[in-house]
Amino acid sequence: MAAPGRTFSIRAHLLLLVVGTLLPAVVIAVVLVRRVVADNRTAVEQRLLETARAVASVVDAELVGTIRALQGLGESDRLTTGEIPGFYGQAQRLLLTQPTWSAVSLSTPDGQQIVNTAQAPADKLPMVADRGSFEQVVVTKRPVIGNLQRGQITRQMGFVVRVPVVRDDRVVYVLTAWITAQKFADVPRRHAPLSEEWVRGVVDTNGVIVARSREPERFVGQRGTAASQRRYDEGSEAVFRDVSLDGTTVYGAVSRAPISHWIAGVSVPASSVDARFRESLTALAAIAALLLAVGGSGAYFISRRMSRELSAAAAEAEAIAGGLRPSRASSRVTELQRLLDALDRSAALLEERQHERDEQVTRANAARAEAEAADRAKDEFLAMLGHELRNPLAPALTAVHLLKLRGAADTTRERDVIERQIRHMARLVDDLLDVSRLRRGAIELRRERFEITDAVARAVEMTSPVFAEKQHRLELDVPAGLQIEADRIRIAQVLSNLLSNAAKYSERAAHILLRVREENGHVIIECRDTGIGMPADLVPRVFDLFVQGQRSLDRRQGGLGLGLTVARTLVELHGGTIEARSDGTGQGSTFVVRLPAAPTAAASPVHERSRAPQKPHAHVGRVLVVDDNRDGLDMLLDALRAAGHDAIGASTGREALDVAERLRPSIAVLDIGLPDMDGYELARALRTRDQDAPLHLIALTGYGREQDRAAARAAGFDAFFAKPVEIEALLESLDQPQG
Repeated sequence: MAAPGRTFSIRAHLLLLVVGTLLPAVVIAVVLVRRVVADNRTAVEQRLLETARAVASVVDAELVGTIRALQGLGESDRLTTGEIPGFYGQAQRLLLTQPTWSAVSLSTPDGQQIVNTAQAPADKLPMVADRGSFEQVVVTKRPVIGNLQRGQITRQMGFVVRVPVVRDDRVVYVLTAWITAQKFADVPRRHAPLSEEWVRGVVDTNGVIVARSREPERFVGQRGTAASQRRYDEGSEAVFRDVSLDGTTVYGAVSRAPISHWIAGVSVPASSVDARFRESLTALAAIAALLLAVGGSGAYFISRRMSRELSAAAAEAEAIAGGLRPSRASSRVTELQRLLDALDRSAALLEERQHERDEQVTRANAARAEAEAADRAKDEFLAMLGHELRNPLAPALTAVHLLKLRGAADTTRERDVIERQIRHMARLVDDLLDVSRLRRGAIELRRERFEITDAVARAVEMTSPVFAEKQHRLELDVPAGLQIEADRIRIAQVLSNLLSNAAKYSERAAHILLRVREENGHVIIECRDTGIGMPADLVPRVFDLFVQGQRSLDRRQGGLGLGLTVARTLVELHGGTIEARSDGTGQGSTFVVRLPAAPTAAASPVHERSRAPQKPHAHVGRVLVVDDNRDGLDMLLDALRAAGHDAIGASTGREALDVAERLRPSIAVLDIGLPDMDGYELARALRTRDQDAPLHLIALTGYGREQDRAAARAAGFDAFFAKPVEIEALLESLDQPQG
């Protein structure tokens, strides 16, 4: 590779680029100008606020002076002796000393004016007009400043200042000074003179303009803007930018007078304040444009050369990415030359790594295929295991049912023991298969709206044998009307797992509580027992697969540690949560399930599921039972015949077709795993041979996976039962209307 000529570092090139653009100087200038603009705006706002405060102080001083003058007049001896004509002259003399007053009036506590300097003493005077402020003076015995109103006598806009005349702690008169808005307009101007652009004003407690330095005849008596009203209500002081009543955009400030509670305001047109800001920004923009133009020109020429060499380096990298060898380009920039050398070395290394990766991918694919095959084999094994375990359980459970029907009293205890153990084994098989399906995501929820009381009733029924065996007392606190949208069967399975867990881990005759309540849009289900409890290290792991509490070698409680794992997974599939709590060993345990409550807006009628009284099963016609397990077939035939059905059996599919051809059954209970043809094929053959007569098909099999149920529905089965079946459930299915 040929050595390049003299090179320069990329840092040198970038330094020239940054210096040429002068970007830092522009940024600093922007920051400084923004700071100056902000400081100027703050200074203007502070001056506005100080002026508003000063105007508020002047307004309060004027009104306080008026109150004191009236209070002095109220001490007149003429009022004590009742010489009203003499008092009239005193009021006239005081009026001449008050430049803002237009009239003085004297009224009795009932509101009748007896003196008003605006009229001759002999004139008949009306009742006071502003009854609100008048009655406030009489009740509180304190001075009151009224709001702007039109005068009753003068018909001019103004307001009143009233003070009580008190003798022996009793209001005997009310003195009132009438101040017109025209005379009061000079009060805000007593503050230090401002530019004519500055507008000062005063607003009463109702938000009505009392005085305004510009165009008072137009605006006095009007209410301020809606934004102004909000500012008056929100606080005592404010600085703002707004649009005034005359449509001018202004900067302004308001301050509430502490004594009169009137609002003093000052505003200045925004255009006069913003003009200086715009001048500064315009100058900055011109300087920045000039600097950027000069710096950009220099940067352009420098960057062109760097761009060409960077493009060459990028082309080298793209060639390597495409699996090609680099072209050994060179650069006059030191760092770029080092980059090109590194790319050349990287190409060789990548080629070596690619070969190694291909070998690893081949091994990984083989391992994954082997794992997938093992997983499929495991699923098939579990399905076969469930089938093989359920097949012997089915005739055993049916035999127990027949023993009960025949009523041998001396074997009652033994029958109960056998039935409990068979049901326990069936539950273990169901838990094992459920865990496999849940881990593969193969369970499909069938959601519907129902009351939680239905699921509780199912769970109690499912766990009643273990409660009866251990003589536990189950307390239910389940209010009616709580609805959820969920899979009814799966929620009942969750609750039965919790109840079964509580029963197994509690000593005999324990108290177990199942409580349901609604809280914040959720249905809360709490299962509490007084059993052996859990140590602190077990609580966070109790829902893990195959995790159980410490047990002795006798394993009296039984189980595989699957029930709580199944319960947690089912609850989470419903969008809920489940948690375990315990205060320690021997302190009992509590499991809390939280499920979303059904939306109220989507409520639909929910029909209560009620259990009808047991009644004899009606004769529904001839029943064909097909099962290759001879014991299972014989026991099921005996059970159906004991229930009053005309039942016939067959051990193979061919035999079943021959029997069906001769005897024309109306119901067929078919095993799926038959030796000569499977139950699905047999079901389709039965449907095809006898299309005219209605045939009710029931699948009864040791395969209980969801795909088995789906295959049964596709083959035309009307019902599906996994072995061992509850005889009552099977008989109930037989009683369903045929056709």
